[in-house]
Amino acid sequence: MSYIHIEKQFPQLLIFVILAFILLITSSLFSSGLLFPIIKAVSAQSAVTTTVQPYEITTRGNLPYPTSVQGNGYNNKYPLLNVQQLFNNCPNEIAIIVHGWPLNETQAKERFDRAKMSLEHDQYPVPIVGFSWESNTTWTNAKQIANENGPKLAHFIFDYKNTCKHQHNKDVNVRIVAHSLGARVVLSTLEGLNNIAAWNTNHFKITSVHLMGPAVDDEEVSRNPSDTGDSFLDDDIVYGKFIQKEVVHFFNLYDREDNMLKPALFPPVYYPAFEGDLPLGYQGKQAGIDSPPSSIYRDINVENEMRNIDDSDGDHKCDLPNPFIPGSCTINAVGENHLGYFGFRSAVNGTLIDDGAMNVVVSNWRNP
Repeated sequence: MSYIHIEKQFPQLLIFVILAFILLITSSLFSSGLLFPIIKAVSAQSAVTTTVQPYEITTRGNLPYPTSVQGNGYNNKYPLLNVQQLFNNCPNEIAIIVHGWPLNETQAKERFDRAKMSLEHDQYPVPIVGFSWESNTTWTNAKQIANENGPKLAHFIFDYKNTCKHQHNKDVNVRIVAHSLGARVVLSTLEGLNNIAAWNTNHFKITSVHLMGPAVDDEEVSRNPSDTGDSFLDDDIVYGKFIQKEVVHFFNLYDREDNMLKPALFPPVYYPAFEGDLPLGYQGKQAGIDSPPSSIYRDINVENEMRNIDDSDGDHKCDLPNPFIPGSCTINAVGENHLGYFGFRSAVNGTLIDDGAMNVVVSNWRNP
């Protein structure tokens, strides 16, 4: 009887022994610190929430000076903050985001929101100031308007740094991130800063500039005007001296597969056809030009950051349709989507599905 009784209880005894063994091993791992850090790290990561404060300024309507945009951000997701708060609080750094061509105000807000989501994803909570300019016009007009907006943005940046320095005794960092034709706004801005006497006497500088897929000629970062002349459309203007004088770190993010920048045998061909020249965003600066020193200027290939996604803004449409073949999309491989540098938005719920080249921007900010 006793043998049968023990035999019937054996499964329960076996389970008890196994549970006791698991408890012993787990206790040892906790006490040795091998298991606890893993659980702690995961918990800490899930608990971290990064929020980027959104501001926007605009010169649309040919305003002579950037004005703070009131109301809400893209899709009414959040209220836009009053830029005057920046002048009152002077945070240690801000990032000015400059969009490209040919965007209306709603599309500009969408780009700023994507940049905001990417920075939050990459855990860099810098306040952003979206710079909305009147780019929704023809290519030729947009280039001229971009040039005209440089001095306007320059005066805003000077006023901000000057106010923080002399009214609040703070040396603040201003970063600029620009996409596509927004690069022309930025290069003109650097020239505009150079023309402000008080900017120079205060020895102010832009902390960093990132041009993402810049739609400007690849020799325009030269310091020597004689490096121009590749195209009859060249204006013989170069900005290398302004880059060297006004910027601490200048990064050009290029992509040899970018469908709006690369030369091709078949249409659509955008920048090379419009300008008769290669853009800075295609393969970096032109070989042999008198560019700023490598301690200031760097070309970075971000082709692999541009995922094979043909809808970056989540509007259920191909970003770059083939104008000659109805229903055909030109984006079929990694690197081809010119509109993905700020990141990629889900067409289902509008959330971020990839941060585009913004992770490279953040990495450069952290380790220039």
